[in-house]
Amino acid sequence: MNIESILLFESERVDYLYPFSILHCAWELRCGATMLFEKIQMRFPDSRIIYKGRDKHVESFLARYEHKSQELKKENILIINSALLPDNLFWDSLDDAYNKFSTQNNEKKSVVFKYRNFPVAAYIPGNELINPTEFDKRFLPKFLYEFANVFPHIEINEPKVINYLWDALEYNSSSTEDDFKYYKNNLDLELLKNSGVFLINEEKIKIGNNTKIAPTTVIDASDGPVIIGNEVVIQPHSVIYGPCHIGNNTSVKSGAKIYGKTSIGPWCKVGGEIENSIIQSYSNKQHEGFLGHSYLCEWVNLGAGTNTSDLKNTYGNIKVQLRSNEINTERMFLGLLCGDHTKSAINSAFTTGTTAGIFGIIVADGFLPGSIPSFAWRGSKGCSIYKIEKALETAQIVMARRNKNLSAEEIELIKSEYKIVSKI
Repeated sequence: MNIESILLFESERVDYLYPFSILHCAWELRCGATMLFEKIQMRFPDSRIIYKGRDKHVESFLARYEHKSQELKKENILIINSALLPDNLFWDSLDDAYNKFSTQNNEKKSVVFKYRNFPVAAYIPGNELINPTEFDKRFLPKFLYEFANVFPHIEINEPKVINYLWDALEYNSSSTEDDFKYYKNNLDLELLKNSGVFLINEEKIKIGNNTKIAPTTVIDASDGPVIIGNEVVIQPHSVIYGPCHIGNNTSVKSGAKIYGKTSIGPWCKVGGEIENSIIQSYSNKQHEGFLGHSYLCEWVNLGAGTNTSDLKNTYGNIKVQLRSNEINTERMFLGLLCGDHTKSAINSAFTTGTTAGIFGIIVADGFLPGSIPSFAWRGSKGCSIYKIEKALETAQIVMARRNKNLSAEEIELIKSEYKIVSKI
């Protein structure tokens, strides 16, 4: 396939990515070393990605990230659901299936890719597109499911699907391995070892430009790759186990214990004990305390001594509350799913499978409840609502420290969530 543009659209199930989905499009999800849309950009650097989803969320995304033209043109287009993990196995499966189809039919034509007869993606050559318009951004995703039988279909291997945030945790290890080839090593590893840094299985370690790693640090890639970005600072006595990714400009505090299957985005501060967790970006968990099998969105701050439980005493499956829906995760391990701009006080204790919305100020004695709404001002006397004016004012102060500001589009989404919470 010669893919010139990719129409990436949100699933109707996008709300099941709560609380991430409150302020983010599905393709902003981090899994491995990158966000989902970045994986597509790396695989197809010369192709355009056209985004289709909830209108206000797409507007917010486009305001925050650089992007190419969003106009549909008469060009070869791939239509793909953003719930799919776009790893190399997925792309190879599409290529192999389409090449086999083209050889047998001796021509290039539109097809629908299916797994067990369920539509997964579609490819339409430019010569079969008839004067595409803005309307087609809505029609083509619908076409994939409602009119798929109009075109030939070909079976592909089972893709990985991210329906819930914990699916990203499940695939974080393999996704880090998958992303490893896109990075190169920019530090002299021999010089680093001579300075007192311990590197284990160094052929699976890649470190970016201007990164500073203190003596006594241990980086162990025995069980998977370790990718460390640019301008990272790692303080003494830290231990990092692969598979793991640490994003650009992130700081790792002294004595940190970062275990495998962990992905930390750019501009974070981390410390204490972290295991099989994803931290989106601009979030802090820099003090002692345990974060396990958890997903933190952006601008989160966990106070000193904050701990997450990720295993029930009964060793049973964990159930979570996603707004009004209770979901049996069928997982034994799951910690905290935390929305943007939420902050926990010192010594906070999150129970197994807790969901916390956006802009919460979390303060409590003992274990917190398993479902914490957005804008919760929660203490020992109950839960009140954090005034939105004060919440936005605090967010602006926090973001200004990183030379960032809330966009008008983000503020509109935040106010929409506040209206939902205020009616509960």
